[in-house]
Formats: sequence, C-alpha cells, structure tokens
Amino acid sequence: MPIERKLAAIMFTDIAGYTALSAKDETKALKLLDTQKHILTPIIEEFNGTLHKEMGDGLLFTFPTVTEAVKCGIKIQEKTKANDDLNLRVGIHEGEITLKDGDALGDDVNVASRIEAFAPSGGIAISSKVQQNISSLPEFETSYIGRPELKGVAQEVKVYCITSHGIPRADEIVEPIIKESKSNFNVFALTGGILTAIGVAFWIAVGVFDVSFGGKTEVPSIAIIPFDNKGDDKDEFYAYSISSELISDVASAGLIRVASIRDIEKLDYTTLDNSGLSEKLLVRYIAHGSIWKIDSVFQLSMELYDTKTSKVLWSKSWQKAWNELSSIKGNLAENILKTLKVSTNQDIAEAPTSNTEAYKYFLEAVYIYDKRENMKDTEIARGLLRKAIELDDNLIVAKELLGWTYYKAGDYNKAMRIFTPALKQAEELGNKVGMGYCLNAIGAVYFDKGDYDKAMDNYERSLELREELGDKRTMMVSLQNIGHIYKHNGDYENALDSYEKSLKIAEEIDDKKLMGYNLHSIGFIYENNGDYEKVFDYFTRSLKIHEELDDKSAMRYGLFYIGFVYLIKSDYDNALDYYHRRLRICEELDDKDGISKTLFRIGWIYYAMGEYSKALDNYNSILLIDEELGSEQSIQIVFANMGLVYLQEEDYNKAVEYLEKSATIQLKMDGTITLETASHLYLSKKILGKEYNIKKIHTLIKEQEEIKDYINLALFKLLEETSYLETAYNQVQETADNLEDGAKFLSYPIPKAIVEEWEKVK
Repeated sequence: MPIERKLAAIMFTDIAGYTALSAKDETKALKLLDTQKHILTPIIEEFNGTLHKEMGDGLLFTFPTVTEAVKCGIKIQEKTKANDDLNLRVGIHEGEITLKDGDALGDDVNVASRIEAFAPSGGIAISSKVQQNISSLPEFETSYIGRPELKGVAQEVKVYCITSHGIPRADEIVEPIIKESKSNFNVFALTGGILTAIGVAFWIAVGVFDVSFGGKTEVPSIAIIPFDNKGDDKDEFYAYSISSELISDVASAGLIRVASIRDIEKLDYTTLDNSGLSEKLLVRYIAHGSIWKIDSVFQLSMELYDTKTSKVLWSKSWQKAWNELSSIKGNLAENILKTLKVSTNQDIAEAPTSNTEAYKYFLEAVYIYDKRENMKDTEIARGLLRKAIELDDNLIVAKELLGWTYYKAGDYNKAMRIFTPALKQAEELGNKVGMGYCLNAIGAVYFDKGDYDKAMDNYERSLELREELGDKRTMMVSLQNIGHIYKHNGDYENALDSYEKSLKIAEEIDDKKLMGYNLHSIGFIYENNGDYEKVFDYFTRSLKIHEELDDKSAMRYGLFYIGFVYLIKSDYDNALDYYHRRLRICEELDDKDGISKTLFRIGWIYYAMGEYSKALDNYNSILLIDEELGSEQSIQIVFANMGLVYLQEEDYNKAVEYLEKSATIQLKMDGTITLETASHLYLSKKILGKEYNIKKIHTLIKEQEEIKDYINLALFKLLEETSYLETAYNQVQETADNLEDGAKFLSYPIPKAIVEEWEKVK
C-alpha cells in the first residue's frame, strides 16, 4: 500500500480507570472494550470517521473535518455518560498525517494522543488549531486550560477544552513553578509574566551545585558519584537508588552544596578523573563508592577525595548484612557530613524502615521510575511501591514517590488521596522531613488547580519546617513557590521579598546556578513594574553567571531581556548585538520557537533602522518556521510587520495585502484588530484611493492607553490632525535625549520623518 500524506482531524480516546479495572477484574475489563466498540462504531461512521488503531483501551480515529471530529466527540460523551464504567477521555487535534498500511503516523498524531490526557473523565481536550477552527461556530463553547510541555512533541501546543453540551471542564494547566520531589525526581521550573505575554516558554531545570575556587571555601561542595555495581546486572538498582537517596539526604542536611544526580549523569563520568569531575561539576569534594551484593551480604567501599589538596579525606571498606540494607544510606551520609564538618538538625543516620524487604521494593521502584521509558514502567514502579507500603505502612518516602507518580501524570485527585493521609501520618510519627515534602506536594496540587490560598498555606507551613530543619536547599524551593503565588496574584512587593530571601540563601551557600535563577525571577518582577534599569541590572548579573556555567539554555533568556531593554530605549545597535548572540544559541539548541521570536525582534530593529530588505528577509524566515510550528498568532504579527515595511517602501498594494492578511487572522482570533494594523492599513488605502472605515479608527484610539510614535505619525497622515504629530515629535525627542547618540536615532527614517513633518507645521 502506498504512503499517503494528508490533512485531517485526529481523535484519541481512552477509558479512564481502565488499568485499575483490568488489574481488579480482567473479564469485566475485556467486556468493557467490546461495549466501547459497540457504542462508538455507529457514531464514528455517522461523522465519517476512520478507525486506524486500537491500543488496549485507547483508540485512534481521523476525520475529514474538525467540525465532524468535535461533533463526534460530543456525541460519544453523551452516549457513554450512562455507563458508569465507560468513562472516556477525548483528545482532538488537526494536522498532517502519514497513512501507511492503514495506520496514521506523524508528529500531529502524537499531539492528539498527548493532549487527551488533559481531558477530565467525560471531557474533551482540543488543541488551539481545533479551537480556532470552531471559534466562529456559536454552538461550541471552549475554555483555555494551558500550554503543557508534551513529551515527544517538538511543536508548542496550547490546550483548550469543550465546555458546551454538558461536557465537564478540564482543570487548568498552570505555568509550571518549582516543584520539589524526593531524591533525583526534583523538578524546578520558572515562567515569567512577560514570557507568557510574548509566548516564550521559559522552563529552566535547576540542579543544586556550584563552588568558588581559590581562597577559602566557606561552604563544602560535593559530587557523590553513583555507586559502581560490582554484582549482577539485576542488582543495579541497589547501587543507583542508594546513591540517589544519599545525594538527596546530604543535600538537605544544611550548609552544603551537592551536585544533583541529573547533572552527574549528563557527563560521561566513568571516563573522568577526580579533577575532571571537579571542573565539570564545579565542586571541591568527590565521593566514589561501590556495592556488591553477595547472597545475603553487601560488600561496600567508599572514598571521599579533596581535589583542592589532592588528598583522600576518608575511605572505608566494610560489610553489611541483608537486614541492615536500610541503614546503609544513613551511615554513609553521616560519615560524609562528619568528615566535611557539616552540622545538621536532622537525624541523618535514621533508617527509613526496619523492614528490609519493604526498603528493597522502594529502592527498585526509585530505579525503575527514574529510568522509565513508558507508562508500563510507571505502573511497575507503582506496583513495587504498593508492595513496600503493604509491608511497612509507615514508609512515608514510598508514599511520597507513589503520590508523585500520579502528580506527574496529571492525576491530581489520586495524588491528593495519597499525599493528604501521608501528611497526617508523618505528623503522627514526628517525621518532619516527610511532613515538609507532603506539604510542598499538596501546595503544588492546589497551585495547579488554581486554589492559591490553600497552596500558599501549605507552602508556608512547609517553609517553617524546612527552617526548623535547617534545610537550605528546600527553603529556597519553598520561598520560590511562595514568590510565584505572590507574583501570580499581582503582589509584586511580597513576591520580590520572597525571591530576594531565596537569593540570599543561594549566595550563602555560593550556589551560582540558583543565584542566576533567582536573579531571573527578580528581573521579571521589575519588568512587571516597568523598572527597566533594574531589569537590565538583574538580567545582566544572571547572564554573567550562566555564561560562567556555560548554561546555554538559561543564557537565551538573559540575552533576550537585555536586548529587550536596549530595544525599549531605541538603542538598536546594542539590541542587535544581544539578539544575534541569542539567535546563535537558539540555533545551536534547535529551539525553533526561540529562533522565531528572536528573528522577529531583529526584523523589527532593521525596520526601525530603515534596512527594509533585511527586515523582510527575517520576516520571511519566521513564516517558514511558524508554518511548521502552526503558530497562527505569530504569523499574523509577522504579516502586520511586513505590511509596515512595504508601506515605508511605498509599495502600497503589498502593504494592503499583508495588513489585510493580518487583520483577517486578528478578527478570527480576537474579534477586532489592533490600532497599529488599522492605522497603517487605512493609510495605505487612503493613498491608493480605496475605501476604509474611519469610525473604526476613532473607536480604537479611545480604547488605546498609549500610542507609540510611529503609530502617531500614521494617524497624523491618515486623519490630518496635528496633535498626533506633535505627540510623535515629543516622543522621539525624549528618546533621543536619553541616548548617548541621539542624533543617530533621529537620522533613522521614522524619527527623521516625524521631525521633518513637524518642522513644516509648527
């Protein structure tokens, strides 16, 4: 059968709770699949759908049109509502598919399968492409729920849900915040207000490591290299998971900085000597160890090396019996902290359980979950955690990880059903570390569900515990989370206070990467307040740190915002320098969205400088990327700016063509057009002798709080009212006065035209 490519509406469905039902009653689960097929088949046929694949309880369909797919999804949910076991989730996307041997393949198929997970039971999740397609149809109501990071999907996807026809609304996907987890399943993420405004996803993964070299080291810094497994391959989980838990415990002890296991695993650490590891991980001390399980005995060895003095500070080889497994990690942590003279308020040597078999299941679950490749691995890890909990119901760390697996999957209800009783149990046991973790996790769930008051309450309680325990690392996490809530609520003063406290701790333990992260957060606050001098200061400091760390992912954003400040000041030469540096990094990282946003800024600068051919080259490059990404919002902005360029080149027909393209998309998406687009479109039509809606201009002017100089110039030419020209003249003169080379700015085409026109009429 030949391969065929075509545009189609793609639908994914699955049965909520099917895995649990299958485990409980396989016969009933199989009958449910037959019921599903019996109900869905005639509905799919009614709307011209095609079934391509059955994946357990999941089904993949395509439809000729988006409208048919959406109507089909609604009817499916209406028909299955009465069946208590047949609780379906539906995901719909539109895109190009490749048909091969009856199967539908392609990136857009993956999008449909990923967004389906964000639909509630009985609900329908749709992509922005689908939402735009049906937005003009009054029978459908939708609600925006967020822009998640979709595994295995390159393109940026905004997710909506259907809210009409009795379809349940999905929970909002809130912009990610720092979320803490035990061991190496920590997630740190950041989004700033302005990033949301310009559509730039800003997620920075933060490890807890760094050091100052030369002179006295005030805070010990260490990399604990994953243990070498000397035994059978099947015992690898002992070496990995004990190392992972050891890193987490030492990192939370107090005034110490520990390289995260993720940062260690990014290196080919087995080929590096201690000096190489120290240089790459920016730490002073290196810990190596090995573990060998022989029958019911563990042979252990460990060495702690000081790269500054080139001496072994501590080394030991010893045996532990099988029933001492749960004490190994605590003993190692105690020896590391004692050798490095780090005091702690925690009983770091306390074993998490006395049940060796339960701890073994926990360690195995940590290994499988951290190395997971698919949902099957997650289910295996969950099964092992449940076995551990059955053997020791007081094993809080196992409950924490079990809850985390559901949280990461977006199943907040199940996560809360685990975290809430685990918190109460940790309180009864006096397990303050477990309490702190559960409070933070519950806070994260409430934040994601939009209940910021409850999120704040849990984060603040978590912070109090972390302060009591002297856990500097998680104190920073809690303070960042609290800052994000204040920022979300528009309380920038308290947000700034929280971020500055977190920064102070990062400086105290000399954690440069976390310092850079906090400087970003503070910079965003000043951006919201319009204090661009401080925006420049904080992002410059942050950029310097990330350049030192060679963290290109973080450098992108420092370069963007420093360029942004220069652009606001109309210092085009410096703005171009920073944006070109950012463009090179985005290209190196294959960040297509970042490339698009950077090319737009560069194109705008060339337009402002009068280099119109360069501006058009950049805009045309953006269109190629945005068409690939399916970013209609960005495409309409590019069309508008191309129209401005053609207007300056006096190619008025092309100006009208591109400005009308932009206006069409704006009307479709927002129901109106911007003053910028309307003023330049109508001016082009006026010059060509075409009709235009003068009343619309006056309406848009009334709605605009501030009008920029180039728009005021267009309004002067369009309406022939001198007041607009006078305002434009004052604006460009003020800009010139604030620049070192104001004369150069006034020589650019638009400021020059404003001054020349003003000289004629004043």
